Amino acid sequence: MVNGSADNISNSMPDADCDAIEGTVLPPCQIKCPIHEDIQKTNVMISLLPTDMDQARQKMIDIGDLLHEHNPMFTICGYVCGICERECNYDTHGGSIRRRQLKRFLSDEYMKYLPSKPELDMGKGPKKVAVIGGGPGGLVCAWELRKKGHDVTIFEASEKLGGAMGYIPKYRLPTDVLMGTVNELVRIGSIEVNYNYKPGEGNPIEDLRQNGFDAFYVATGTTKPRTLTYKGQMLDGHDLQGVGFGLDLLGQSNMGQVPEGRYNGKKVIVIGGGNVAFDAARTVVRYGADVTLICLECDDKCSKDGIPADVEEIEEAQEEGIDIIYSRGVRQIKGADGAFKGVECPSCTCVFDEHGFNPQFDESNVITVDGDELLITVGQMSDRTFLANSGLLNEQGRLVVDPLTLQSEMKDDVFVGGDVRRVGYIVNAMSDAQVAAETISKFLSGEKVEACEDSQVPAEVPDSRNYRPSPELHTVSADDRKRNFEQVESSMDLEEAISEARRCLYCGPCGNCNACVDMELREEVPAAEVNEDLCSGCGICLVSCAHSAVIMEDRDGMTVSVTDEELCKGCGKCVASCPAGARTLPKDEVINRTTPEGEPRIAMYSCRFGWGYAGKTGDLPVEKWTNLTCLGSVNSIDLFKDLSAGIDGILLLGCPPGDCHFQNGESDADNRHRLAKDLLTDLGVDPTRIKIVLDRDPTGGSIKEHLDKMKSDLASLPRRKAPASVDQGVKAAE
Repeated sequence: MVNGSADNISNSMPDADCDAIEGTVLPPCQIKCPIHEDIQKTNVMISLLPTDMDQARQKMIDIGDLLHEHNPMFTICGYVCGICERECNYDTHGGSIRRRQLKRFLSDEYMKYLPSKPELDMGKGPKKVAVIGGGPGGLVCAWELRKKGHDVTIFEASEKLGGAMGYIPKYRLPTDVLMGTVNELVRIGSIEVNYNYKPGEGNPIEDLRQNGFDAFYVATGTTKPRTLTYKGQMLDGHDLQGVGFGLDLLGQSNMGQVPEGRYNGKKVIVIGGGNVAFDAARTVVRYGADVTLICLECDDKCSKDGIPADVEEIEEAQEEGIDIIYSRGVRQIKGADGAFKGVECPSCTCVFDEHGFNPQFDESNVITVDGDELLITVGQMSDRTFLANSGLLNEQGRLVVDPLTLQSEMKDDVFVGGDVRRVGYIVNAMSDAQVAAETISKFLSGEKVEACEDSQVPAEVPDSRNYRPSPELHTVSADDRKRNFEQVESSMDLEEAISEARRCLYCGPCGNCNACVDMELREEVPAAEVNEDLCSGCGICLVSCAHSAVIMEDRDGMTVSVTDEELCKGCGKCVASCPAGARTLPKDEVINRTTPEGEPRIAMYSCRFGWGYAGKTGDLPVEKWTNLTCLGSVNSIDLFKDLSAGIDGILLLGCPPGDCHFQNGESDADNRHRLAKDLLTDLGVDPTRIKIVLDRDPTGGSIKEHLDKMKSDLASLPRRKAPASVDQGVKAAE
């Protein structure tokens, strides 16, 4: 499971209207995620956290609750899953958003809260479901079924839950995070667990059926390691002393069963190119071994024959002194006197052909690698005994399952998912589990069991002028980390997490996110309207929109701009840029007050996404305060109209440079503020009457300081009464 390829595993939507989801635009990261997690939404929510941990803590738990509802193992995913990062639109513009680290940041706080999280307020209906297998798939299926009110029992073959996750080394996934997450999932969901489940010699599904179970989810995983083969034939030598399986080592290591000194100073050869192979290699390094890893695949991950392990795994293994030999197979396991001595490795010229996995070798190019121990880590397979005894295999001995509903074609009350169906990542098993829970629920209620495939369109890369590089991971030095099983990476702190979340391009449409509405920054996300009678078709609005929401269309020979309502984010930048005033949005919130006699009259414009809680700081000492969706929606005319109305000074509060939620809004506002100041200078008016602050203060604590500074600066200037020159400025700006 840990190192399976998920790229070709499709997802299904069992309870959706196929026509309704056809062509839905989503962020590519969300499409790539097998469970379609609300990545953009929670990134937005993290980006808006206060920088004070005491103020941020409860909001972090709220975000965690949102994630936990859909993915009760997000706390584990924050340590081991980053599939979504592979399709991040930022990937080629400085490096993908570090989504895994952002979830780990939340996980560290949420794990403290999890033991106090209340149990589901959900009774148990009369129908009973047996989930066979307590790995990630079985656990998530049980969770989803409990949310629907079904009575669920997990039948787990071992003495603890977790399945394949129990093989992940502690330096990647701490035991307390794994077991804490799993045990709390069971507690919160009120899920029954039958440990050490050993089916009898008969039909185990029928036995459970006789015990009152109405439906079954089989998620038994791939518990058996594959043997080493060459040209389709199993190699001799598996029984030599010193030959073992990497999967067994990982299990023994996590259970503390590796004898002290077992590998110290030995030359260990690991065969395999997936994450599990690298886990085994890096684990045995920590026991003092000198390790060489040999794999069929080449080092070019862009090639069809590229090594499947994650880049971080490969790089960190090399840092820890592991020697990697690419593009080599094993044609002979060499031994003497019953003990392992080495392997003969021909060059692998091709791993995949048009038919799939079919390695080809150059027998004239062979090397011998000597060693004391051999760890075979070339994949896992399922124990087919349970499947055969349950009558789930067809006459050809194949497991036949509907790929969309996961319903067995042999038994209509049995559903099958996870690695036993197709090897993949942890999150692929979770995706299967969510699908199965929906279809099982339909089956139990007597509905027709059906599903439809996803049909989603990835959002385009927004046009940003300020792409920022991905932050470096905080890792322990190789010399230090390979001496123990402590965490290799450290978590982001609050400010780092906020900064990384704000780096997100928020590619997807607002309608599929609505984080700003949920956080009460906006009541709704309106789409810009166009008065086609005023539109000249100049296309300036097209250039101003970073999210492809402006379309130019022909109307009886005239070009006009049109708004794509799905893609429009309602930021107002196109409205500010339109020279004809053809584009409009609902007015932003404006609060007016009377300035005490003798004090300067100040107008303030603040961006909700950088200064989101500005309006909650009390009675702001300004004549006029406009709470904006984006500072880029302010144009020069707005500023001159304020000055023409007798305002003494204008304070603009926008996001830091390169940090606009809508891309480029802060630079657009800065350019217009500079233009306004230049016009004021030409008109003989002191340009310091307009000030812009590009920063971030979600609690609004520094606003009074900025206002006091502006009042002080204005106090040194003469009081004014809307001179005619400013009215000329309005006309000039128009």
